[in-house]
Amino acid sequence: YFDEAYRIRLSELGTNHPHTIQSRTQLGSAIAAAVIAERKGRMGGLIEGELRKLKQSKEMKDPKEMEAYIPEAVARAAAKSTSSSKLTQRRWDAAEEHLRGALHTAVENPRGESVAALVYVPLGNNNKADIAEQGSGRTGLTLPPKKDRSLSKKERKMAEKERKREKRRANATAMQQSTLGGGSGDSGNTSDGQFVAIQGSASKVTTLSAATAAQNLAVFIKHYSDWMRLSLMDANNKVPSENVKLNRIIQEARHLYEAALHVRSQILDSHHPEVVASKFSLAELLDSPDATSIGLEEEDAIDSDRANVLREEILTAYNVEEREADKVDTI
Repeated sequence: YFDEAYRIRLSELGTNHPHTIQSRTQLGSAIAAAVIAERKGRMGGLIEGELRKLKQSKEMKDPKEMEAYIPEAVARAAAKSTSSSKLTQRRWDAAEEHLRGALHTAVENPRGESVAALVYVPLGNNNKADIAEQGSGRTGLTLPPKKDRSLSKKERKMAEKERKREKRRANATAMQQSTLGGGSGDSGNTSDGQFVAIQGSASKVTTLSAATAAQNLAVFIKHYSDWMRLSLMDANNKVPSENVKLNRIIQEARHLYEAALHVRSQILDSHHPEVVASKFSLAELLDSPDATSIGLEEEDAIDSDRANVLREEILTAYNVEEREADKVDTI
């Protein structure tokens, strides 16, 4: 159905229309979800098979002894699940092509309300007010509503023309601020070491359409990093280059999540489902183990402080109050 919707919108609306971009990113997400579900279905059987092989090779009889070899079995199973058939690989490549293509189209052809692109990736528990000073203010429309009955028909037409001109100026200003603000992909830290420059396509995300495409691509990349992380759980079979690759993938997902959250937070309310979804997904990523500590006895999270800040913001948006267990009324 997503494929049919994408083809119809492509022929009727054109490549650059937000609805076409939305259908394409949804199509990519649907294809990726099918491949991920297939891999997850295989994982259980593969893990059991690897545990049986380890049990035979180590000649173990006590089931408790097998607990120490579970990470190794999971790593081997994950490695086998990623080496899929050519058909599955083609589906995975098609999903990535649609997701990246949708994001590229959205950032190169911004439509709708725009904000200045995110310049730096916030780290830890930095103050949101400090981040907002990067020139990331909302560039909304300030003219009267589209159907203001207090105006005459001629005045409404004039207002509509002015609204369109202001919308074009807002888009142009947002893109110009994004270019001048440092979204060129400089990988160095700022002088105070509190922020890292945004990278890649994430530095051009300025509209809700682009934010949705960035969010969907980030989810796709996050799942791919999960499979890589599982395959690296075996500390005896580590390849340094794989850790470097995993770290690069995680950073791309984080930048996309941060860019999507930035735009959605500027345009939508704090309790909007899309804002909450971006915060939840980003917090989940930041709480996952850092690429350099996978397989060690103590795994360090990527940025647990920022993850906690995001979760607190979700609770605050919904006015959730924490209560002690002994003070909660029971029925």
